[in-house]
Amino acid sequence: MSNVYIAKNIEKILKNIDYSKLGDKVAIKVHFGEKGCVTHIDPLLVKKIYKKIESLGKQVTLIECNVLYKGSRTNTTDHLKTAKNHGFTDMNIDILDGENGEKFTEINGCKIGAGIKEYDSLIVLSHFKGHSMAGFGGAIKNVGMGLGSRAGKLHMHSQVKPSIDKEKCVGCGICAKNCNAKAIDIIDKIAVINQEKCEGCAMCIAVCPKEAATVAWGGITNDYLQEKIAQYTKAVLNLFPNPIFINILEKITKQCDCMGSKQKPMMDDVGILYSNDIVAIDKASLDLVNEFSKNKFNKINDVNKENQLTFAKKLKLGETSYNLIKL
Repeated sequence: MSNVYIAKNIEKILKNIDYSKLGDKVAIKVHFGEKGCVTHIDPLLVKKIYKKIESLGKQVTLIECNVLYKGSRTNTTDHLKTAKNHGFTDMNIDILDGENGEKFTEINGCKIGAGIKEYDSLIVLSHFKGHSMAGFGGAIKNVGMGLGSRAGKLHMHSQVKPSIDKEKCVGCGICAKNCNAKAIDIIDKIAVINQEKCEGCAMCIAVCPKEAATVAWGGITNDYLQEKIAQYTKAVLNLFPNPIFINILEKITKQCDCMGSKQKPMMDDVGILYSNDIVAIDKASLDLVNEFSKNKFNKINDVNKENQLTFAKKLKLGETSYNLIKL
């Protein structure tokens, strides 16, 4: 069994973390929240962890990748602005996949933000909440989906390539000019994607000013997405032999922090968890929120939430059995 530690405040967690295996360049994976989200992870809590690692003489950076959809974190410039507006200031931030999500490194078929290889250690700081397609968002989703480049996110979300909404397209040609595969033509003032040439990079989604380039979100099943997230998580963790996982079970909402709207927490805060096992910490988090909410959390959507854990366990990312230790 893996040990999972729980405390009511981050100070107790920080006193019990084993920092001995951290290298010199430490990446902290966070999610800054979409513009309009008010229940994202507390930047002051993030700063306490950041300062602790910095006090050990390490170079510390908050890392993230750009999102697939059109929003306030589609490109690096807007992403950094959103992070700053949400209170993530006075800390180094690195958006790993380039200005428009075009930079990635391929690991076992998974397209991870290219900048990931600049770091020798990883701390995964996750705000635990619901997710309409993955069931819930914890450490596994934070790593797998979060560190996938834009092309990687498209790979996980859809078994088909981008398409053009003819009602929105104005034939401006910006997508065609930015398509490295030369897969887009403007025909009768409408962008047309040649699916045989398309490489699935999703650059057209990033640059389209009218949001006409879209993803066929309905092209996947929940099981498919959960399995792909687990595969991407494994690809990332292959690079880091001794990762540290911290799950924040506070301001727990039904939907992801990617929602660009104000959400209300659906239950009381539970606490903060720490482990070296990504599967165990997500399993403990799921068990605790279900216990504290009297199984209300489990009913927020119809997705089998245990599937995420099952796929991750099959990939030998960790164990679903754990010892919960109160600090």
